[in-house]
Amino acid sequence: MKTIKKITLVVLMLSTTLSYAGKKEKDNAKAFAKSILVEFVNAKKGQKLLVKNEHGIILHSETLKNSGDLSKAFNLNQLEDGKYTIELEKDYEIIIKPVEIKNNVLTFLQNKEIKIFKPLVRHNKNKLLISQLSLSSVPVKVEIFYEDELIYSETINDEKTINRVYKLQNEQFGNYHAIVKSDNRSYIEHFKL
Repeated sequence: MKTIKKITLVVLMLSTTLSYAGKKEKDNAKAFAKSILVEFVNAKKGQKLLVKNEHGIILHSETLKNSGDLSKAFNLNQLEDGKYTIELEKDYEIIIKPVEIKNNVLTFLQNKEIKIFKPLVRHNKNKLLISQLSLSSVPVKVEIFYEDELIYSETINDEKTINRVYKLQNEQFGNYHAIVKSDNRSYIEHFKL
């Protein structure tokens, strides 16, 4: 009878151990399913790499320490089901690689990768120059402020290439800033006359 109890106890312990090992293996499979390797060509030191959720909230941000082609593995185990983007913010463009997590499986949406061109804002004496390439012809809103007071606003529609020159008054010296809004993003340039 003692032998039967010992065998039963050993079988129960072995069964519990195997069950735990199976669960651990299943968890590791989920962890692997929520990891992704992302590659960017011609990245440069100082550029930003971001992970955002579908509401644009930054979940991860890092500044690149080296230049060259970039391969970065992301472990997204802590994220819930939803849509996310992995973005490389370069000098004049942003490369956006969307991913989706559904039922603990991560999918890289290659056919939805996009490139957004940032506006180029320069000033020369009393002239403000704004240029932007918009491949999708999205509306671009320009706002110019003098000492935090809005002095000019314009929305530009249906133009793929935007080139604008705004002449500011010579006698209004002080702090200015321009805000350019496009693709649900805002770009701010501060300058003085």
